[in-house]
Amino acid sequence: MEKLLKWSIENSQNAGTDSDSQRQKAPNPEVLAQLFGQPDDAQLMRAAMGTILDPNVDIETKETAFDNLEMLVENLDNANNLESLDLWAPLIEQLVNPSPVLRKMACWVIGTAVQNNPKSQAALLMYPNAVPNLLRIASTDPSKEARLKAMYSLSSAIRNHASGYNSFKNAEGWQVLMSIIRQETQHMFDEQTKNVPDPQRHLYESDEDIRRRSIFLLAGILSTEPFEDKIEILRSLSAVPSLLELLHVEGSYSAIEKIVQILLVIAKSQAGFTKEEKESIRRGLLRAKTDGLLDLDETQNEELTAEWRLLEQELNSDDRE
Repeated sequence: MEKLLKWSIENSQNAGTDSDSQRQKAPNPEVLAQLFGQPDDAQLMRAAMGTILDPNVDIETKETAFDNLEMLVENLDNANNLESLDLWAPLIEQLVNPSPVLRKMACWVIGTAVQNNPKSQAALLMYPNAVPNLLRIASTDPSKEARLKAMYSLSSAIRNHASGYNSFKNAEGWQVLMSIIRQETQHMFDEQTKNVPDPQRHLYESDEDIRRRSIFLLAGILSTEPFEDKIEILRSLSAVPSLLELLHVEGSYSAIEKIVQILLVIAKSQAGFTKEEKESIRRGLLRAKTDGLLDLDETQNEELTAEWRLLEQELNSDDRE
């Protein structure tokens, strides 16, 4: 009340003046909210989590509470307040909720909270089971929507964050990504969804979008240093043949561009490609062109065309044994 009274007096004294230096700042919105009995964002965040954790509340209402929480953590300060409000732990616990809807929503909130936010990225990593659970959902969850949101969370959690990448690496994230790209987990979805009614099957089946998100994440990881360690891991996982094979089945230009970017990073690295690898890639690129997967004459694909030609130039450089 004192702050509001002081602000009112100071502004009434300065009424009629045009000088910005004489104008006083408006009172804190949180102070006004408390004064007039309106809940502030912290209270709304606590209330949303309370609804999510209430065993007597139905799934639809909990989903609405999650939606509200996700909108609140779009604000950087609110996202950073998850830790001080003790909301990270119960949020991460929802990653193992029996409901696929709530698992999906938990991934969504986490991804939004940590996106381009180093403080929240670090806060997430204080919970050792967070990244492993996100990887598990991304690779084996029967819900396609949950897997997509898990990929979003993983990308937000490790982008431009060294500790996040290390957590991903230690949780065998590279192996998980390659298993998704190779669709090695397809049999799991077939088994888990065999009794799902046909009208609902589209919510559960494996989807090309998951594979594409994995390719995007892989390219994102390789876009930041250090490169050599990451490239060595890719080699150990025999990633190049798998990526080349995708050039023949992938129908998305953006995904093809990411694959070319990945190959270009490897080509420019200290290790580069061996003579045999270069020859294999040349055959793969030629086959992709023959199959009509890339029209080099379309101006809308200028960036992809440029990267494609850069890769060809690298392949035509002196072979490394």
